[in-house]
Amino acid sequence: MYGWRAKIGLITPLSENAEHAFHIYAPEGVSFASMKIAFPGPTPEGLAILTDQLEKTAAIYRDYNADLVVFGCTSGSCIRGIGWDQECIRQIERASGKPGLTTSTAVLEALTALGSKKVAVLTPYPEATNEAERKFLEDNGFAVTSIVGMDMSQYIGEKGVRFEETDEYFLYRNVMKMDLKGADTFFLSCMGLTTLEIIDKLETALQVPVLTSHQATLWSALRRCRVNDKLPGLGRLFHI
Repeated sequence: MYGWRAKIGLITPLSENAEHAFHIYAPEGVSFASMKIAFPGPTPEGLAILTDQLEKTAAIYRDYNADLVVFGCTSGSCIRGIGWDQECIRQIERASGKPGLTTSTAVLEALTALGSKKVAVLTPYPEATNEAERKFLEDNGFAVTSIVGMDMSQYIGEKGVRFEETDEYFLYRNVMKMDLKGADTFFLSCMGLTTLEIIDKLETALQVPVLTSHQATLWSALRRCRVNDKLPGLGRLFHI
């Protein structure tokens, strides 16, 4: 039987990588359903269009037997500043009748669980979105030692940035360029990137805890559903 331990509903921008990764890495007995939202791009304007669709999309889960409904988008759940992640959760819960979670909320919880104070951040976002994410993290009590947007030009097509096509080499090499001076944690931001495969290698190389949007979201979602497995390959977070 699918989902005998937990059934989790996902709401993400158009891309299959979140549910694909979660089905691979989640423990036995956890299942995921998925709904998609049209995504014009990771600018503040594009993210506003994305999040304006959240409540209507969450309502589709009202008749589904989910234990949790997750808005899996980092920048979309923090773009409007401190407290926006909690407003997104309220929208999810109001529309679906189920407990809600956002990626930004999960990241804050993961940073707290790791005892982090100062974080270096790498993203695929433009500068305006990076500044919004910096402010969100700092207003929630975490110093951002640096935040860098990767050059995504090779992944831009007629319909925008193809986040899901970034490979391990591209991400790893960009992380290795980061200045981690003063940081006690590294955060690779964006649910559109495929990141779970490289977390352990990054922690070995950087010698600090590594968070990614996928990993933090999966961790927080499982813990909310009382699935407390310590999963190999997913960094220190999954061994707390």
